[in-house]
Amino acid sequence: MRVGLVFGTFAPMHLGHLDVVNIAKEEMDKVIVVCCGHEGDRGYPMFPLEKRYELAKEQFADDKKVLVTLLPDTEPEIKKHWDQQQIWNYWVDRMLLHLFQKGYILAEDELLYYTSEADYAQLLEATPQHIKVHLCERKRPVSGTIIRQDIDTNIDLVASSFAGYIKENILNNN
Repeated sequence: MRVGLVFGTFAPMHLGHLDVVNIAKEEMDKVIVVCCGHEGDRGYPMFPLEKRYELAKEQFADDKKVLVTLLPDTEPEIKKHWDQQQIWNYWVDRMLLHLFQKGYILAEDELLYYTSEADYAQLLEATPQHIKVHLCERKRPVSGTIIRQDIDTNIDLVASSFAGYIKENILNNN
């Protein structure tokens, strides 16, 4: 089976992320969206990891081609001791093991990572696993950082499930 992998902190999930998922859906048999992060990452305190995972599942609840999974970063301290490539090597091993143990991928599956970040693509391609990457051209120049800096103005750039959460829990509390 051809499996597309889309990963991120999704703090929040935005239209750029949805563009990448849609590209993967057009090309692959199924797509796995991997919500990553840890307590204190760039999503906190607005978007705790468990909430991001719930909202991502909600976003794709009616999409039979997309599966959403949670992969907490259990070792955020390694960032103090390893270089960027070592961190990515470790993370890819953990992600593949997680997906295999959950039964989401099989050894014979053809995996392709989808990202719109050129630096992510380079790091993935340099892993010992020889990861195949589709570097997607961004259709919409949006980032979680831009959204978090002015969430009210940029709410229209946020995926619908996340936008509902933001409107109900963040904007109404300010």
